[in-house]
Amino acid sequence: MPTEKARKPQPCSKPCTKAVKFMTDREIGPNIGISLPPYKNVSGYSFLNVSVRFTQDEHDEPPVDLGVMFAFDSHGKMGARRYVNFEENVPGPQSTNFIEVSGAGSWHGNQWKTSSYMARFPIMGPYAQVFVYNRAPVARTVSVWGFLVG
Repeated sequence: MPTEKARKPQPCSKPCTKAVKFMTDREIGPNIGISLPPYKNVSGYSFLNVSVRFTQDEHDEPPVDLGVMFAFDSHGKMGARRYVNFEENVPGPQSTNFIEVSGAGSWHGNQWKTSSYMARFPIMGPYAQVFVYNRAPVARTVSVWGFLVG
């Protein structure tokens, strides 16, 4: 019986990273928040790095903020945008926190008229969805992509 060649040890038994596109070049009206179904499967990964890019003409304009929701299926079953992290050094009861970040201060300047930022989230459910909020009184073009890390 032939013997198998010794294999080099691999850090993961499956791909350890994956890119996910939540929305690309989507126009979002003034003072509007949106999400685009379906939820994306993030099961098997440890972290979700979310990149947000949006148009911005001036440094003092309100930002585009990001919310993240984790759920148990692609339709958002048992989904939550709030979490609590029970730690030994924090007395109870604890309040829940929104899974939300602000894009304030991410402007690249007049030449590019773009803002961008990245946020890293631990995976808290097998499916994820993002919500963006255009806080400005003008329409914005927004892209949100994710990078899953094992």
